[in-house]
Amino acid sequence: MMHPEPTMKRAGGPTSAVDRLSALPDELLHVIVSFLPAPLVVQTSLLSQRWRRLWRSTPLIKIDEQDFGISIMDRASTLEGRWAKFEYFATNLLLFHDNTSALGGFRLHCQVYNWRHVDRWIRRGIEYCPSVLQIELVGHVPGFKLPPMLESNFHCLKRLRLTHIILNSHFTGSLCSACPVLEDMNLSYSEFCDICPQCIISPKLNKLVIEYCSNNTRYPLVITAPSLTYLCLSFGNFLAGILLCKMDSLVKAKISVPEDEISEENQRELLGSLCNVTSLELIGFEAEVTLNENPDEFPIFHNLRTLSLHSRFFNGYELTDKLEALGSFLQNAPCLEKLSLQYCMFYSFSDSEWEIETKNITLPRHDGKILRCQKLKLIEVVYDHDHDHQLIELVWSLGRSLPDANIKLNKIDRFPPWSISLCSVP
Repeated sequence: MMHPEPTMKRAGGPTSAVDRLSALPDELLHVIVSFLPAPLVVQTSLLSQRWRRLWRSTPLIKIDEQDFGISIMDRASTLEGRWAKFEYFATNLLLFHDNTSALGGFRLHCQVYNWRHVDRWIRRGIEYCPSVLQIELVGHVPGFKLPPMLESNFHCLKRLRLTHIILNSHFTGSLCSACPVLEDMNLSYSEFCDICPQCIISPKLNKLVIEYCSNNTRYPLVITAPSLTYLCLSFGNFLAGILLCKMDSLVKAKISVPEDEISEENQRELLGSLCNVTSLELIGFEAEVTLNENPDEFPIFHNLRTLSLHSRFFNGYELTDKLEALGSFLQNAPCLEKLSLQYCMFYSFSDSEWEIETKNITLPRHDGKILRCQKLKLIEVVYDHDHDHQLIELVWSLGRSLPDANIKLNKIDRFPPWSISLCSVP
């Protein structure tokens, strides 16, 4: 096969068009091809002699089954043929890549159709000492574990993202020593498992996201990250809870707990670990957690400027009691400037439309105390429907309890029609 030359003559004239792209340095060409799928990156070797070996030294390796038309919806007969092509390409891509320098990033996105192949790709990718390691296993992945973490392979690692991975005590115990420069870690749909306590200790970690993971051991997951500035915890199944230690640098936190999964005691411990944040979003916390019956034990949020409460105060208490629980929190946040109540205080559905139409508006007398929050200037109420005029009652009570704050209403469908149609696809 003949390769195109870097220069060619224009029709109708002796002048030549210069191949300016090939004249660029390798570092810039690597940046350009990093936006391409891996098969196209390899195909650039056909452009000219200049490009023939460029793909072998690219600092980013991306192995994605979607580049070969594979999805978790494929039938077994279709998947077998596509996987054979995918396996051949991925194996050779890793085999012939230049390993003379550390890899900028290794990304793997696939299902575990062949356990041996996936394990071999992960081991090979880790051997290149990437600074970014992203392993996303899709579909049902029963018990896939990472290979042992050697310090020589992870000394450059700065960003780590794992999805559907079994995480044992060797993984958590090696983070501090094997990953000394780790700054960003994202764990999704993964499972902490072992018969001993699990601890994530990372002195340089700046951002941590743990989404829908589980820990079925009888020990809590202990996280110690003194340099952490951003934390996102979406609880999956943590029977013994999560303990946060040395969170002095934490600035922004988002914590989501499932209903009746985390004890009130563990919820209070989590709040106490977040007292230095400036922005806090709480999803699903129980009202009893914020009731300040013991002021000396409830944390004071000296730096908190923005507080967002999502899907809270749905219990059977009266609205005045719910506002009292809210006030217990607000009085311990003296610098709070913005409060966001998202789908809080009342359920947004009713038994029948007839009941909604016939029920009268009843605005209660305000006999409760004025909530003290001197710097609070804005209260945002996000809702989807105002069944039984509960929204009006809430706004009335907020206005009487916090007379110096502006109240902004924002109507957003919590479950839009498109989300329902997507979930119903077989």
